[in-house]
Amino acid sequence: MGLPVPLSTDGFFGQRAARHFGVRGQDVSTLRLEGELSLVATRLTCGERRRERTRPAPPDAAFSLLCPIDRLDGHSCWVGGEPQHHGPLPAGSVSLTDLRDKPQWQLCGRVDALQIYIPVRALAAVGERRSQSVGSLRCDAGRPDPILAGLCDTLMRAAQSTGSNTLLIDQLAICLLTHVAEVYGGPGCAEERAGGRLAPWQERRAKEIMSARLASELTISQLASECRLTASHFARAFRRSTGVAPQRYLMQLRVDEAKQHLAAAHLPISDIALICGFGDQSHLTRVFKQLVGMPPGAWRRRLEPAADIPRLSA
Repeated sequence: MGLPVPLSTDGFFGQRAARHFGVRGQDVSTLRLEGELSLVATRLTCGERRRERTRPAPPDAAFSLLCPIDRLDGHSCWVGGEPQHHGPLPAGSVSLTDLRDKPQWQLCGRVDALQIYIPVRALAAVGERRSQSVGSLRCDAGRPDPILAGLCDTLMRAAQSTGSNTLLIDQLAICLLTHVAEVYGGPGCAEERAGGRLAPWQERRAKEIMSARLASELTISQLASECRLTASHFARAFRRSTGVAPQRYLMQLRVDEAKQHLAAAHLPISDIALICGFGDQSHLTRVFKQLVGMPPGAWRRRLEPAADIPRLSA
């Protein structure tokens, strides 16, 4: 296989993926398009016959394809504790997993396979170049794919050759990414065909993330990735589904959270601003006044007389 190459550590690929599966890993190719990580191929090998079920993989907005070079005697996969696949993986077949689902695996028998890591945003970029949205991948485990197998083999041979040609390796990786998007890619915005709205699960997921991450730096791209859409499609579909832009909806959530703190405790308004995700007190005051019609201090003072009214016993 040639000399070992240092492996990357960000994302579920390279040494991180190898450790998770309990095997050895060797970097084959790392593709960046327009400065963004778009594909990583790692060769996984191990001669041991038995391995334990892995812990759930860390959530990652990406897909992992396992492409056996030699037959894998046993391959089991669970998502949310529910079994998804159990059985062998023939050489030249493919097993595809959405890493956002925190999957678990158990590999049995000798392992020699190529793991291909593809971020969701890379699929979106491929779709934009083709003027067709690609936001998800679907494939039954064990599906034979001779074209993918041939591309994997050629990519590994090119990477292992003496004085390997970086441009050739990148072109092969682009071919592999395009093939995967073409064959296994599904539309990232089926709602475009249904009036441009978010699907119910997408709207629910976006709102859940906004509610859970009020105080964090949340971007449209992150929300779009969770919904398996491009950023531009997500922004349009969210507005059509809710009547407001994502940023406006998030600001309303933060103001609602600020109201609870203003009513329930005597925290300084400057502290409440930071707790609720505003840059500072002036930012909170500006947004609060825009949405509520008065500054937070005035809104809090309006509540004070009500706090002095004695409660009636039941």
